[in-house]
Amino acid sequence: MSNTNETAKERTTCRACAGKNLSKVLSLGKTPPANAFVKKEDLTKQEHFFPLELSFCNDCSFVQLTHVVSPELLFRDYVYVSSTSPMFVEHFKELAEQVAKRFKMQQGSLVVDVGSNDGILLRPFKEKGMKVLGIDPAEKIAAMATKNGIETLPLFFNPEVAKEIARTKGKAKLVTATSVFSHVDDLDGFVQGVKELLADDGVFIIEVYYLYELLEKNLFDTIYHEHLSYFTVKTITRLLQRLGMEVFDVAKTDTHGGSLRVHAQKAGGPHKTQDTVKKSIEMEDAKRLSEAATYAEFAKKIEQNKARLLELLKEVKSKGKKIVGYGAPAKGNTLLNYFRIGPETLDYIVDDSPWKQGLYTPGTHIQVVSFDELSRRKPDYILILAWNFAEPIMKKCPEFSKFIIPVPKPQILNNIVEEDLATIAEAIKEEAKALAGKTVLITGGSGFIGSCIVATIDLLNRKYLAKPCKVISLDIYITGQNSKNNLIKEIDSEHIKFVKHDVRFPIEINEPVDYIISAAGVASPVYYKRYPIETIEGTVFGIKNALELARHKNAKSLLYFSSSEIYGDPDPNFIPTPETYKGNVSSIGERSCYDESKRIGETMCMAHYAVHKVPIRIVRPFNVYGPGMKGTDYRVIPTMLSNGLQGKELTVHDKGNQTRAFCYITDAAIGFFKVLISGRNGEVYNVGNSSEEINMLALAETIAESVFSSKAHVKLVKYPDNYPQDEPRRRCPDLSKIKKELGYEAKVSLKAGLRRAFEWLRDSANWH
Repeated sequence: MSNTNETAKERTTCRACAGKNLSKVLSLGKTPPANAFVKKEDLTKQEHFFPLELSFCNDCSFVQLTHVVSPELLFRDYVYVSSTSPMFVEHFKELAEQVAKRFKMQQGSLVVDVGSNDGILLRPFKEKGMKVLGIDPAEKIAAMATKNGIETLPLFFNPEVAKEIARTKGKAKLVTATSVFSHVDDLDGFVQGVKELLADDGVFIIEVYYLYELLEKNLFDTIYHEHLSYFTVKTITRLLQRLGMEVFDVAKTDTHGGSLRVHAQKAGGPHKTQDTVKKSIEMEDAKRLSEAATYAEFAKKIEQNKARLLELLKEVKSKGKKIVGYGAPAKGNTLLNYFRIGPETLDYIVDDSPWKQGLYTPGTHIQVVSFDELSRRKPDYILILAWNFAEPIMKKCPEFSKFIIPVPKPQILNNIVEEDLATIAEAIKEEAKALAGKTVLITGGSGFIGSCIVATIDLLNRKYLAKPCKVISLDIYITGQNSKNNLIKEIDSEHIKFVKHDVRFPIEINEPVDYIISAAGVASPVYYKRYPIETIEGTVFGIKNALELARHKNAKSLLYFSSSEIYGDPDPNFIPTPETYKGNVSSIGERSCYDESKRIGETMCMAHYAVHKVPIRIVRPFNVYGPGMKGTDYRVIPTMLSNGLQGKELTVHDKGNQTRAFCYITDAAIGFFKVLISGRNGEVYNVGNSSEEINMLALAETIAESVFSSKAHVKLVKYPDNYPQDEPRRRCPDLSKIKKELGYEAKVSLKAGLRRAFEWLRDSANWH
């Protein structure tokens, strides 16, 4: 290891206030610079390692690195190129659009971007007719940007550089510093340079990693030597105020997992200070970001993350599985070095940047390769080190299904599930705006359908909603389906709370509730035969208590999950079956505990609507299937898929001439959300897929052929003793009402849905 005075120095004073009362609050050991990738011929040479430690200023609460690595070492031969990320290209395009519009920027206005990289932000400004100038010390990247039409000075920004630019090009209407202000040791000099360059009515925009989000989301891997400063609104406001500038607006952005965008001007400038500044500081104070003890708690959280991830990786490797990484960002190298993850764990790392391909990660020496290598050396799992781009990475790798996300909480994600959730969220994003800032309570929230609804809202919060929707998920786990808080994926969000509660008893919530979803219930025929009394009580008392809560909280909508089972064995003249069909149900048969309890639940809903004006909506799902259904669920599709996976015969009861119309979970969930948000009060809606009614023998043959390539065998068998009698002969929905009123349309074909359900079941631990 090398750590000389030529390559690093240690500060003894605060970078923001010059105070000397500093306390070390976190150490990630000694690591190499996060972007110091190694050539193959240099693998045996000594690398530079430096302490990676956070210090807290007890005078001004500023969080910072005190070990400062030479900028020449860090940035002159930089290998990170921003435009290799389509998401960043879109981010900066939107930023340019917003800024130009908000500040009424005229053509010919000068825009200067400090730390401009390859000109990713300046390009859209230039397209709008503005003069642009980039400043970036990475000589090769600066030369490339200039060659591509974005003039870029290969310099470190300081007051002298600013004066020269102002002299030769005039004052700037806009100065930007995105993902660079954190890199600066001499903040006073940097801000002085901005003041020299900025017009009196100009705007200075900063984007930095936001310390609030870093702690909230456990984004410890964003700590590395390039990031000397970790800002809050309070600390950046104090800093700029001391230096003759003022913050007039702030906003959070999604970049890097959670960043802060700051709008500043010269003191006394024309822009009015927005409430966002005050509210953000109040939020930070509530989070105790001005207390050193907060960072000691953060350090413990990192150690827990480390233990969990290493345990997960060890378990996967113990099964003889191959793991590779995707993305070689700086943050990934912090994680790899601190967790001591090397080539013994990751066979290689894929990165889309040709600047990194062929090199080796600093410190850990894992080879970085191109995307094409995935097809040649197929892994079993992909560890997404560039976790902020997890969604596009998973979309880019449709042939792979198992992904590991290291932060904020280590977990295995399934590509099928993530694609399904994205499909649902995209389809309902306009209707879902009604959920922004509201609270949804769902009973049965960790069941098959409930898990999908909760996970969709979690995605809506992260991607579409201006204000997060809070979810309170209640479940008792009577069928033993749940080994984690959500069947299809572990959810770790401050906006989603999981509560173990038996819905047979009153629901006591001390906060406002805007939407209620009553989805609790035993839906598998085998389970409701095993638990008939619990099935009746859970449904009847569950909806009664949900209705009482809706009445007490003055909820906007209550969605009750009834069932197509309430139709019983329909008259052939009423197939497809409309909502107006009154049903043909036995009240004393083995299925009646489920059927009749769902019917009385509907009656209770209508009574509360008539008497108390509770805004109820009722859905009758028709044979929904998909990820989340265990092989031991005893419903036909997961049972057949599980049998095929185990090399068993696909058994069909009786002669197999019973028919069903199966609906894949994405189509069903879209329908459920549409009814919850946009349905009419006091109305009942069928939800399903009416296009492919199929008998059970044909279903088994379809699964054998399209899922198991005709290698599974189909066999007719008698009904098992534990299966309830009185099974309906046909079941197919009439969807005219929901199509006409809510624009609902099922789109997933049976074969496509079966393949997706199979892939999830195969990759989960739930098929035996």
